Amino acid sequence: MSHDDKEKLAGDVVPTLARTDGDEFDDNYVLTPEEDKALKRKADLHLLPILCLGYFLQFLDKTSMSYAAVMGFRPDNKLSLSDYSWLGSIFYLGYLVGEYPMCVLLQKLPIAKVTAANMIIWGAILAMMAVAHNFAGLMVVRFLLGFFESSITPSLALFTGQWYRLREQGTRTGLWFSMNGLGYIVGGAMGWGLLKATNEHKLAIAGWRIIFIACGIATVAAGLLVLFFIPDTPEKAWFLNERERRLVKIRTRENQQPSNTAWEWPQFWEALRDPLTWLYSLVAILACIPNGVTTNFFTIILSTLNFSTADTLLLGMINSWLGINYILYPWLGDKFKNRNLMTLFPCAQSITGFALVWALPKHMQAGRLAGFYLIIPYIVCLPITLSLITSNVAGKTKKSTVNALYLIFYCVGNLIGPQTFRAQDAPNYTPCYVTCIVCVALVGVTQVAIYLVYRRENARRDKLEEAQGVHLLKDLEGLTDRTNPHFRYTY
Repeated sequence: MSHDDKEKLAGDVVPTLARTDGDEFDDNYVLTPEEDKALKRKADLHLLPILCLGYFLQFLDKTSMSYAAVMGFRPDNKLSLSDYSWLGSIFYLGYLVGEYPMCVLLQKLPIAKVTAANMIIWGAILAMMAVAHNFAGLMVVRFLLGFFESSITPSLALFTGQWYRLREQGTRTGLWFSMNGLGYIVGGAMGWGLLKATNEHKLAIAGWRIIFIACGIATVAAGLLVLFFIPDTPEKAWFLNERERRLVKIRTRENQQPSNTAWEWPQFWEALRDPLTWLYSLVAILACIPNGVTTNFFTIILSTLNFSTADTLLLGMINSWLGINYILYPWLGDKFKNRNLMTLFPCAQSITGFALVWALPKHMQAGRLAGFYLIIPYIVCLPITLSLITSNVAGKTKKSTVNALYLIFYCVGNLIGPQTFRAQDAPNYTPCYVTCIVCVALVGVTQVAIYLVYRRENARRDKLEEAQGVHLLKDLEGLTDRTNPHFRYTY
């Protein structure tokens, strides 16, 4: 069996047969290239921009506190650096508590409705950051913000799995993750503009309060957009005709996306026994310990390089180059059919960046600034791993469980991260930077381990098929990547 033939069997047990005539489709219908491109183009046009908007706003919302931190937020609320660290951590405690319930809701209820409702609620909660006036109140608001934001990543992953083929998912996941880069631009520009207006006494209320209010209102508006314009399933898509709705289901049948909403306990237990589940989760916690630092403290880290507040906000905008990494590495992973090993390059960049910021002397400001910009790329490992889960975990209950565990470990890492940035370690913050370097290095090691498991399991199944012959299964409902003998993991 050739490598290309194996690729076709990667979760796809559909033989290549002649098309049926007319508008009737059976299980063996094969789309023409024109039909395939037209459906992908419609999804890219009508669905992808709103998914990108949702992810852009969740990143802007959760990092808005970082911009507020250098605009008077801490002294106005009498917050120490330790208090601020806990505000960073409590967000992910809320995210952790909300993750599994949200994944269950996304399985049992219409996906778009759940996503829209959560966006509207967390937008309103974010605006309340402007009126909270003490540490206790801010802790409650940040916890609730994390709880409701926990729905966005699994919901976008489910939308991506509904509409795109396996080999398209890495690039699309990278595209909506790339909105983090846009978040740096908009957040920095908004913070700089409000800081300037504050210094010129043109604002009736503090600029940091306006950041929370503006971001909250924008998220509520985006939630309404999702409610009215994003279909819960392709079968309900307003921008497709009846024939196209049926073709979308045929186009993505290789994804093994079952339509039932029943909770399958055997799939749940299988997810817990699968070593890949824990390797995905290990990537999440290792990547998110440094992420908890860079997300909450990037403006503070920049200010330690002896830049003014205004310059800190402007220089932070250059982190938008992260968006290029989010698109470039998933695209290269799809193109060369090895998303796992592609993560080694951004990990190497980030290790270099952390080392430069930590080890270079204080007077080498340009070198340390260059290191600061090299810190960020490792985060691309998160969307790549999420796309691997979307592509390589079959069975709806199992996928929901693996996604939930991945995001639980994501939260735990982000809970730990802010606690490594301690006031007593100033000005070098050595324990923090060493922890980040070790974690990023281990992310690379774990990705190699995942790749080796994929290769070994695919080779085992190939040998089994050669020995026993190929018996195509027509009913994939209820099967997982482990129980479907024809499933092949895509790298």
